[in-house]
Amino acid sequence: MPSRKLDLYCYVAFLFLTFLFIGSSLVTVAWIAVEDSSIALVGRIFLLSSLTGIAISMLGGVLTDSWNRKMVIRLGIIAQMIALVILLYAILVGHGLPPFLYLFSVLNTAGMAVKAGAIDSVFQAIVSKERRIAMSVRVSIVRQLGLAIGMGGGGILLDQTSAIFCISLLLVVSISRFVISEVFLSSLKKIKQSASSNPMQLWKEGFTYAASDKNIYLAICGVALTFSVAQMTNVLIPGFVQNELAAGSDVYGLLEMAWAIGGGTILLIAAFKRHTSPCNQVEALLLCLLGISMILFSFLRFIPALILLYAVMGGLFSITRARLDGKILTFCPEGMMGRVRATTSMLTNSIGMVIYLIPSIFSITSVSGLYMAWGAFILCVGLLIWLFQASTTSSKRRSTES
Repeated sequence: MPSRKLDLYCYVAFLFLTFLFIGSSLVTVAWIAVEDSSIALVGRIFLLSSLTGIAISMLGGVLTDSWNRKMVIRLGIIAQMIALVILLYAILVGHGLPPFLYLFSVLNTAGMAVKAGAIDSVFQAIVSKERRIAMSVRVSIVRQLGLAIGMGGGGILLDQTSAIFCISLLLVVSISRFVISEVFLSSLKKIKQSASSNPMQLWKEGFTYAASDKNIYLAICGVALTFSVAQMTNVLIPGFVQNELAAGSDVYGLLEMAWAIGGGTILLIAAFKRHTSPCNQVEALLLCLLGISMILFSFLRFIPALILLYAVMGGLFSITRARLDGKILTFCPEGMMGRVRATTSMLTNSIGMVIYLIPSIFSITSVSGLYMAWGAFILCVGLLIWLFQASTTSSKRRSTES
């Protein structure tokens, strides 16, 4: 088997296990937190995770572009394994869990954030530039599958076994990720290092580059906005189901299942299309459709229609995220990937912090009203991006003709 093809297969297997780990750890840790304390502890863990993601993304971006990508990836996985060992120890010994859950959140998020840009640069090294957007959509299917199996399997295992068994299994998954990563890391070439060793200068270089490239800064904003839909959903949908639909956890579960099915279905359809859309504004159009679907969702009260529309939203979220990620991977050079990905993570986590704090800061009288307002905001931003891209394309066409 050719080396590059083997690297790609191992990379895909690594991503599958990574998102299986994310899904299962999310369910397991949230359940442990609720059992040991309350839902408020889960909120604090998410908030601490966002804060850690912002801080460590800066460090990870600089390390990826100025140090050794192989070591960055290894350190990220090891940090996540240490987090699991600490939490497993706390449960076995019977200590008060909240401090250890906070520590797990910090170490686990730090491990993910520090290696995010380095993992993307591996994708760039394996996949040729012209295939990256299409391949990003296909790889997203694997991510979606890993996440679904992790969340569903984690919930079943928690019910049938114990938290200790689930965490031990996550540790085995992490060790497997480390072993598999060594296959594609062994053939990863060193990138040209930046001339500056000053972290602030490196950040200035990365930010200046991203701000000067229209394709990159629009994709970064698009990714952050797309993820805000999922963040808003995580916060508001449980309350929407309870308070405005007067329904139970069965409806909530059906909605989440519909989101996952919709996301997987549209990614499968997109992955097997022979030709990608030549339209440069397709991502802006998808953002507009996502905003419109949120507005429609806020008005509906007929549960079957809500489930169908939620599946459409899940599909729009998945395909928009995949295409925007593909654009970042296509237009960003390897030497800037760490800082560009870190900028994306910081913006996404910053928006997430605001969203997670909304229920605590404001008195929400209507969940659907807030959902509608955020959908309208995304629609307006999508329209602005579409108009900006259209005007830029027209200007280029006129200059070419003249």
